[in-house]
Amino acid sequence: MSLSPFPVHQLARQIGATLEGDPARPIHSVSRLAKATHHQVSFLTAGASADDISSSQAGALVVDESRLDTARDQLPDAVLLIVDDAQAAFLDVLSLFHPDPQRAEIGVSPTACVGASLTIGKTSNVHPGATLGNRITIGERCDIHPGAVIGDDCQLGDDVVIHPGTAIYARTVIGDRVTIHANAVIGADGFGYRFEPTDEAPTGQFLKINHYGNVTIENDVEIGAGTTIDRGMIDATVIGHGTKIDNQVMVGHNCSIGPHNVFASQVGVGGTTSTGAYVRCGGQVGISDHLTIGDGAAVAAKAAVARDIPAGETQLGYPAGPESEQLRILIAQKRLPDLIKTVKTLLKRIDRLETQLADATEDGQDSGPSPQSNPRAA
Repeated sequence: MSLSPFPVHQLARQIGATLEGDPARPIHSVSRLAKATHHQVSFLTAGASADDISSSQAGALVVDESRLDTARDQLPDAVLLIVDDAQAAFLDVLSLFHPDPQRAEIGVSPTACVGASLTIGKTSNVHPGATLGNRITIGERCDIHPGAVIGDDCQLGDDVVIHPGTAIYARTVIGDRVTIHANAVIGADGFGYRFEPTDEAPTGQFLKINHYGNVTIENDVEIGAGTTIDRGMIDATVIGHGTKIDNQVMVGHNCSIGPHNVFASQVGVGGTTSTGAYVRCGGQVGISDHLTIGDGAAVAAKAAVARDIPAGETQLGYPAGPESEQLRILIAQKRLPDLIKTVKTLLKRIDRLETQLADATEDGQDSGPSPQSNPRAA
């Protein structure tokens, strides 16, 4: 959708900014700083690089006090919108240029496959091709997109969005304002087996442990595309309030993920692990089963967590350890090539010294005792 340009003073009014420059300059769109042109607005924070600033030709710039002098000196042609938090204000500006599309109101499509005893809010939609089991409850303003499958006895709160291809197994409970992106799988059986000898396999085989629990997703959670969250064996696997999970994350059975956690792509959490509030995991972190990760802990990308992490601690490495300890190890590893050269040099010197010592010993034995050392020679 094409929008008319906004004069800068309208942007300033939208975000409550102090304006410095031409209030009538028309702004057609938004852009990141390095690519912004004369008819675009961007933002400047302390994290902006010198290269981005030097290449920018932004017509308007949302800026906070920390970079105001930089903006005046290096971007003198930009109209400045001065705020307390430039990034937060810029997100408000984005909403002007990219308004949310009007939500469809189709109700339950006649081409959706819907089981018995559906309870659904009047303002919710079940799109064509979606499949719903029996005895499902759906709140207000929900959208179940094409190809989504929701099993028997599931409960969805208000403002829930289930994107195409998502599979939600039976008895899953989903709170309010939850978004689950395409092809996620919620509530599949956990990876649980017993290894036992049987008549068919006397040396042993893996026998499946049935999982009778479910998954509970609390309010304000977002789950990325292709993510899988397994059901508990007896009780629920829980995803806490406000937690954000990226694409292709795996959460094992019986886990209890605390409130306001953030997991980047390809994190794997072993079964029966629990996390506190505000835990952060970088991409490809692996967390073993039956661990406890304390409140406010952080784990750097690709770390392998094999032990509990205390509250507030940052860990990294393989295996993961406290940040200060791991950084010392990394620094030492960088010195290893020089240390190896030094050790080789010292070994060569030792070899030479041992050879010289052996030669000197042999010379002494060959010459025999000196006359002065024999008292009878006098």
